[in-house]
Amino acid sequence: MLHLGAPKSGTTYLQSVIWNSRQRLYDAGVLVPGTRRFDHTRAASAVCSPRPEHVRPRSRYAVWDRFVRSAAEWPGTVLVSDEWFVAATAEQAARALDDLAGAEVHLVVTARDFVRQVPAAWQEELKLGNASSMTQFVVGLDDSARKWSWATLDAAEVLTRWAGSLPADRVHVVVVPPAGAPRDLLWHRFATACRIDPALGSADVVQANESLGVEAARLLQELGPSLRDAVEADHAHWAGQYRWLRRYLGHDLLVPLGGDKIGLDRETIDLVRHRTRASTKAISAAGWDVVGDLDELAQATFSESLRHPDSVTAEEMLEVAEELIPKLLGRVRTQTLRAEALQAALADAQRPAPRLAAVHRVLRRLRRVLPRNG
Repeated sequence: MLHLGAPKSGTTYLQSVIWNSRQRLYDAGVLVPGTRRFDHTRAASAVCSPRPEHVRPRSRYAVWDRFVRSAAEWPGTVLVSDEWFVAATAEQAARALDDLAGAEVHLVVTARDFVRQVPAAWQEELKLGNASSMTQFVVGLDDSARKWSWATLDAAEVLTRWAGSLPADRVHVVVVPPAGAPRDLLWHRFATACRIDPALGSADVVQANESLGVEAARLLQELGPSLRDAVEADHAHWAGQYRWLRRYLGHDLLVPLGGDKIGLDRETIDLVRHRTRASTKAISAAGWDVVGDLDELAQATFSESLRHPDSVTAEEMLEVAEELIPKLLGRVRTQTLRAEALQAALADAQRPAPRLAAVHRVLRRLRRVLPRNG
């Protein structure tokens, strides 16, 4: 069972349930390979990259190779899940399926209403300091060369590249339930598509990929380039921007501030509605297994309770900054005091005890005397 994505379609929630339930799944014959969730991201990266001639044993390609062996050798179900398998080209997808030829491969894609998915995708860009406006972001979705595009968000496009010659009953589209549905309904639909007993999933402690309020998102849009410069995002290792911009600034500091939810304007909603109709029509025509109701992908409508980022005022951004700056100063102070305490402790540990210091003095004198005396 290869869960391809798409991003911002409940994948973080599903992966949290999978990993919280890993032992229970294993006991029931469902193997989740790897030792940590990031191994699945490394496997997706291997699939979506050209393979070099020489591969280090611990590289992402080696991780994918281990997953392939697991699929061939495990007597039950092997479940792999990462949202960035969607980035594979048709050629890369075909190569991955060839690698898995020894197994009965099923593809799973989670499909979400674009009216909710597009704003969620836009604010993920902002968390990495990319400062395009919502309007620019939506226009850029037509560029399939971009990380965030219809090629990665639209289940029909993803599966057109991936499905190849697989029988239609081995290709599964899981519809993300509309807002207000029971929290565990997505897991139940996903487990059903994967031929897994939903009762095996432990959703007691789950992680969701939380969203920014529209005011914080608009502030990030303004500050993005400066923030990227501050962490040298364009030159340092890619993990740095995820650590400092996305996780620390975005999730640790800004998400808890809350705010109004991000929404699309009426014109953009009409545009994505057209995309929804084309996508659901293609899914139905392909005959793929659909878990849920495709009509749910068109249920979200314009709501006055959601705000377009362009409506955020300078005063509202200033209010966010006024809350953010004291938090940053407090964190800097805490970390500085902690570092100073650690430095002092290390200095004390390196300072010899009084009696030991006397022994050191004797040894130094002996070293000066012994060479002269032979």
